[in-house]
Amino acid sequence: MTDSFTRFFKKFSRFGLGLICCLVFNAAAEGIQVKNAELVPVDTAYQLDADFDIDFSPEVEAALNKGVPLTFLIEFQLVSPRQYWFDDEITTKSQVILLSYHALSRQYLINIDQHQKSFTTLQEVRDELSRLRDWTVLDKSEIVKGESYQAVLRFRLDHSRLPKALQVEALSSEKWTLVSERYRWIPNFQHP
Repeated sequence: MTDSFTRFFKKFSRFGLGLICCLVFNAAAEGIQVKNAELVPVDTAYQLDADFDIDFSPEVEAALNKGVPLTFLIEFQLVSPRQYWFDDEITTKSQVILLSYHALSRQYLINIDQHQKSFTTLQEVRDELSRLRDWTVLDKSEIVKGESYQAVLRFRLDHSRLPKALQVEALSSEKWTLVSERYRWIPNFQHP
């Protein structure tokens, strides 16, 4: 009996490992990932430039194509780390992005800060959302020479702005988990 159990376990292990690898690969293929981010000095401020990998699950694409608007949030925070106390928050900013599909014109619409752009394919939408440029997030006067800082960036789907009927499904399904890990880096502030 032990011999047959060992053979079964070996077969199951090979199958299970392949299944787990397949599930991990598929999970990694859908969602949002921050590839890189940097603060760029301009005049009296710092602007944020970032690149993302964005891939929608078939369920999210289907909902969008049926007219469900998607609201995304890009969240930025700069803190000064403290060893024995809470980090000192320097600034917190968020940017709202509304993505919708207009069935009559067959176009995807992106609204950012009252500016609208239209696209004919979902790939064009992904390309547009994957590049963030020139977002002013910080005034240079907020930076103190000699202090250490940590920047944090996250990009996510705002589930609270989905239609009520979808909110429960979105919270319980991995297919609706469109949120990046918190991307952290030490900014290189140039002081005169």
